[in-house]
Amino acid sequence: MAISRADRNQGIERILSDLSALRGVTTAALVDADGLVTHIRRDFEMDSDALGAAAQIMFTSARRAASQVNQEDTRLVLSENAQGLVILAPLNKDFVLVLVADSTGMLGTIRFEIRETVVELNNLLGR
Repeated sequence: MAISRADRNQGIERILSDLSALRGVTTAALVDADGLVTHIRRDFEMDSDALGAAAQIMFTSARRAASQVNQEDTRLVLSENAQGLVILAPLNKDFVLVLVADSTGMLGTIRFEIRETVVELNNLLGR
């Protein structure tokens, strides 16, 4: 049974809202294969075009690096920085879930929530 576009968008917005409510998470976004942000929740003003482009470059590079060492099926990309974290998770239809967290972010909690959320987002996005 297909869901309507409005229901899909509402579901995505709810999920991003839930993720952005996690301790330390300042941004939760969906980025498409072209590096365009389709949905975003953020605590501060940010250049969403730059975020989308950076996320696709980061994810593509990580996938290529994994392939070079004979590891496939990239499930999570993590960049730990002085001010916090950038975490990417691949979704159906070449979308990428992007979370940005400050230094108070709890990596274990965030990773757990991403794993739970990926299934639900993939169901909303379809195959």
